[in-house]
Amino acid sequence: MKLYFTEEKKKLFIKTSVWNTLIEMFQKEKNIDISEFLVSVKISENNIIIRTNKPILNSELILLQDDLKNNLIEKLEKAEIDFVDFELKFL
Repeated sequence: MKLYFTEEKKKLFIKTSVWNTLIEMFQKEKNIDISEFLVSVKISENNIIIRTNKPILNSELILLQDDLKNNLIEKLEKAEIDFVDFELKFL
């Protein structure tokens, strides 16, 4: 089913997908709820910037970066959103 998104709604869908995927991955992989440590998700050109309030969490995110990117690409393809060439950055 083709969904029609405005540019703003595409960005919101991507941000929400990133946020939820991060929480799901950590819950499944490490049995940790990281929702209180996530601060924001921003999109800048082809970069997705994920801000946390724990530097150690950033290092864990870097280790899971490939899995996170693959999960996001899968979700975006299901929604037929063309945003597959992106980089993840953790702050």
